[in-house]
Amino acid sequence: MPRPSKIEVSAVNLRIPADKPRDYVGLIEQLFEARIAIKVYGDSFIAITQFHKESGLGVFSKYSEIDIDGSWFDLEDFGPAEQGKVDEVSIPDNLRPNLSAFYFELSEEAHVLAFETYSESKGLSARSVEKYFGAALRHSSIVSKFGRVEADIVKSYGEVERIIGLPNLKELKIVIRRPNPDDISGDLAARIEDRLSEQNGEEYVEITRSKDDKGLKPNDRSKKLAIVGAENGEVTGKSIVNGVQVDHTTKEKPEKVVDTYNKDEVDTRTMFRKLAGRLVKAIKQRRATT
Repeated sequence: MPRPSKIEVSAVNLRIPADKPRDYVGLIEQLFEARIAIKVYGDSFIAITQFHKESGLGVFSKYSEIDIDGSWFDLEDFGPAEQGKVDEVSIPDNLRPNLSAFYFELSEEAHVLAFETYSESKGLSARSVEKYFGAALRHSSIVSKFGRVEADIVKSYGEVERIIGLPNLKELKIVIRRPNPDDISGDLAARIEDRLSEQNGEEYVEITRSKDDKGLKPNDRSKKLAIVGAENGEVTGKSIVNGVQVDHTTKEKPEKVVDTYNKDEVDTRTMFRKLAGRLVKAIKQRRATT
């Protein structure tokens, strides 16, 4: 019996400013057509290499940029390669090594892009995707048409709730970059966007501290605000554990769905779309409560 294949899916929340056409299909299509590749860490780059606007399905490609002119290692001699052997190396200028591909799917209604973070025994970190969008969305061709588009990984709702419920919580900090409230979002996100727009602001920060031995007891508003922060920024907290201050953050804790499947019974794309749909549905449900 074949070993089950594992797949993980996370999501990035995209927000086009209110004074620009909120055409998310057009946004991803332009990123694809512009062939924008972004260095995300080390020698790794990410680019959108496929996108079908009718289905919203596309592909992130991750590849490496290597220094061909640098020094080479000879495994046979187990030392620096001789120049004669190096001179025999010929790699076409348009080719790059270590390619891996990951599906993504755009939900226009929710302005959320779900993507594979683990599939086919290969990984694409949520942080790398966030870095890709952070840089690609500042490309002049994107800014001229869509303005300053925000992109944040949807953080773990469970981690948000854990931070809010910490015993002896001394500080709760909620950072919200301009949200994009729509017909499936709550009133709180709309009020935050209006407040930022009125003052030409880009980021809303709310910090609550307690010096009392009992710690903070976040109210319903703070809990809802933290859920908005999970999608549009981040939530951090400080608590006292055994007399020592401990920091907590959602920064490296993306919301994700994980499952396994038998590749003899279902293909990877079908399984991805199933999980992507599940994740987007969960995000919509959370928004409905804020």
